[in-house]
Formats: sequence, C-alpha cells, structure tokens
Amino acid sequence: MESNVVENRLKEAKLIAVIRSKDKQQACQQIESLIDKGIRAIEVTYTTPGASAIIESYRNREDVLIGAGTVITAQQAGEAAEAGAQFIVSPGFSTDLAEHLSFMKTHYIPGVLTPSEIMKALTCGFTTLKLFPSGVFGIPFMKNLAGPFPQVTFIPTGGIHPSEVPEWLKAGAGAVGVGSQLESCSKEDLQAVFQV
Repeated sequence: MESNVVENRLKEAKLIAVIRSKDKQQACQQIESLIDKGIRAIEVTYTTPGASAIIESYRNREDVLIGAGTVITAQQAGEAAEAGAQFIVSPGFSTDLAEHLSFMKTHYIPGVLTPSEIMKALTCGFTTLKLFPSGVFGIPFMKNLAGPFPQVTFIPTGGIHPSEVPEWLKAGAGAVGVGSQLESCSKEDLQAVFQV
C-alpha cells in the first residue's frame, strides 16, 4: 500500500489502537473487540509476544489498517514488513533505523519529543511523527511545536484517554494513539471520537 494512502487512511481512522498484550490470544481478542467497536487502525507493539504472527493474521483485512509499534531494531522492522505491517511506528528517532526503513515500502512513523529530534526527522524526510509521550505534556506542548514545524503532522501517543482524543484532533493532530484505556470504552463512547 502506498505511503500516502496509508497516511490518509490513518487520518480517516482518527484513532490508532495500540495493542500491548501478554500473549497472542489476548491480543487477538482485544483486536476483534476493537474492530467491533469501529476502530480502523491497529498498532501491534513488538513488546507483545508473537507480534509478527498477529500482524500477519490481519494483513489481508480490508476494513482495518494493521501496523507494528515499539519497533526499535532493524530486525524487528524487517519482521514487521515481512509480516505485512502497513505502517511501522517507533517510540523514538534513530537515524540508522530510519535509513534501514527507507529501503522498505512500509510507511514509517518515527517517534519524537524535542525540537532537535523533529529537525533530525525532517532532515531524513519524515513529516508524520509520533509525539511521545504526549499525555504527560498535553495539547499546549503539541501546539507550541506546531508553530516552528507547520509541515509536521503529529500523532500524539502515550497516556491519552479516549475521551481526550477529540480535543487533540481539534488542536491539529493527524490521528491519536491510544492504548489500554480503550478496552473500557463502549462503541457509543468511541462514536464521539469518530464524529470529530
């Protein structure tokens, strides 16, 4: 899938469900439940046992984008791409990993927090960046960074409650990554997010 197509589908999804489970079975149950609730973008973290196999089992689903998260090594990136991940996300920025991923067709979203990291990512050609951990710093932090970096699309992730997602989207986020708190959300709760 082309990088710009993935980018547009992530923006349409608005919310990226970050799956961090103790085993493959639990992860798949969580994913099925989230898809039933209307989630259209799933990020399976590489701290979850069997992450590649989970990604592979969802790679042909038309109704959901499946990606790999917490990818911190070239080996993980290779496994994720081979498994069919449509996007790969890192918690931080590594020039080596960015270079390795530039040879793959998979859409890569590196993580940043500081202006220096954003400048490095821009120099390497990345304009969609995971802002992590966002919940700790809040919406004003993202808006302050957007001032000098208007060309960047931020995907804030980390410590954000689903009920806060609409505010982040209204503040300019391209999409928002949300983790474990999604499980307690009803389908109705999530509809408010999708209507922003």
